[in-house]
Amino acid sequence: MGYTNSFIIQTKNNNLMIRLLFISLLFVSCKGNATKIVKKEAISYQIQVAELQSDSLLIGIQSEIYNAFVQSLMSKENKTLANLDMKLENLNKKRKQNIILYWRSYLQFYSSIYYLKKGDKEVAEKEIDKGIDWLDEMKNKNSEDYALLAMLQGFGIQFKGMKAMFISGSIKENAKQAIAKDSTNLRAYYVYASNDFHTPEKYGGGKEAEKYLLKAISLPTQKIKNEYLPSWGKEESFEMLTKLYIKEEKWNLAKKYFQEGIKEFPESYSINQLASKLVGK
Repeated sequence: MGYTNSFIIQTKNNNLMIRLLFISLLFVSCKGNATKIVKKEAISYQIQVAELQSDSLLIGIQSEIYNAFVQSLMSKENKTLANLDMKLENLNKKRKQNIILYWRSYLQFYSSIYYLKKGDKEVAEKEIDKGIDWLDEMKNKNSEDYALLAMLQGFGIQFKGMKAMFISGSIKENAKQAIAKDSTNLRAYYVYASNDFHTPEKYGGGKEAEKYLLKAISLPTQKIKNEYLPSWGKEESFEMLTKLYIKEEKWNLAKKYFQEGIKEFPESYSINQLASKLVGK
């Protein structure tokens, strides 16, 4: 199976805009007791967040990790990202909460990209493998944990060569768990669509991306707004949906979702860059 990874970097007002296409994920929508599971997970998150509110490190942590990544790229040194990793590690030693481990693993994803960008594939592989191992060993994983685990595995599969075919089964299983535990998690729909979008047709790809991207953009980034919890995926979904319709030459739909995406994410470089492909269509 072929897998594609891409990211775009642009400097604007002294800030580097990075956008990644999260790929190589596959899951099947599962129903049943999803509503009950979601309620239980919401309580679990609320408990963890309540216990961690005194730790300012986790306020806006998703943006903090991204900003540390950008600064590391700009300085061409990994000090900023490594420093934040150390702080998260120390917090994890004190608190032992899944949510801290989630963000440590999320940081490893960006650390891997940093080294991949530098051309050091060996270290990049080691960095992504750390995050995978932490999440794999995590007890009582929820939907977000399984989705991130599958996403990291999907990104890391590019380093595995012939082992990729064996890893793909684990990616699928973890992604299934993500949707089974929370069928309203937009990140689960996004990563499913992303995998389908990037999988060649000869391997069964390109059949379900549209459906799952439409589902993803219909969902809120967070069910309850919280700076401690993940919110990524919706901007990327608008970008990918627009690209899908451009690829299929469905110009009216491409323009429709481009405009909706820009309205919701006016600062998005990844969506704005698609404008030139829609001129005159």
